[in-house]
Amino acid sequence: MNKVVKYRVLSFITFFIIFLIIWSILNFTFEDMYGAYKAMISGGLTAILAPKIYSQKTQSGNQYQLKWIFLKKPITF
Repeated sequence: MNKVVKYRVLSFITFFIIFLIIWSILNFTFEDMYGAYKAMISGGLTAILAPKIYSQKTQSGNQYQLKWIFLKKPITF
């Protein structure tokens, strides 16, 4: 498994964990809200808060960066 695949898996796992946290908060806070609305709100907020992978072309080839709203500097790999 190369580095890009590892970081994509890491990104997916963090996306899933953030989604579950937001969904459980909505589940306990708004008990009367339908499940589809909870899922849509959770998915939208998770898409904003989850880390994203960007590729950048350099002289040495493609360099991938993991950017997250909570980190000031991107993680380069």
